[in-house]
Amino acid sequence: MFRLSARADPAFLAEMLYEIAYWHDDGEEERPPFDTLLTEPDHARFVEGWGRPGDLAVLALDRRDEPIGAAWCRRFTETEMRIAVFPEFRRQGVGSLLLGSLLGSLLARARAGGEDALEVEAAPDNPARRFLLARGFAETPDRPTRLVCDLAAELMG
Repeated sequence: MFRLSARADPAFLAEMLYEIAYWHDDGEEERPPFDTLLTEPDHARFVEGWGRPGDLAVLALDRRDEPIGAAWCRRFTETEMRIAVFPEFRRQGVGSLLLGSLLGSLLARARAGGEDALEVEAAPDNPARRFLLARGFAETPDRPTRLVCDLAAELMG
């Protein structure tokens, strides 16, 4: 059993970024050092200065109240989302729980006039991609890993 929390620790979000970057790792290759991840601007921007207006996160907690996964978003040019779960908790519905909760919060925000679209990166072989496509996200022709959900259209439908 898992429960959700809205208290996001930037250090834990950084751990989740590491899981995102190496989600497909089968354990046969050594992962790069954790510290190198945050030297890359494309990753660091999702945790640096966490807690600014518009930041939104949902964490999954295990029975001991330890975080095991997170879904979070930040507003850049568009709202971008990231989601990750520790490998030992994957394929147990945790990602679906996180994503469903975050999307519900974002739809509520859109209803209040804050957001128009949500963007997420999901490689073609990432299992989360099917989940996202089934929930209103669409592929983009310019970037095969990017999926976009038009929140305004979701509100209409």
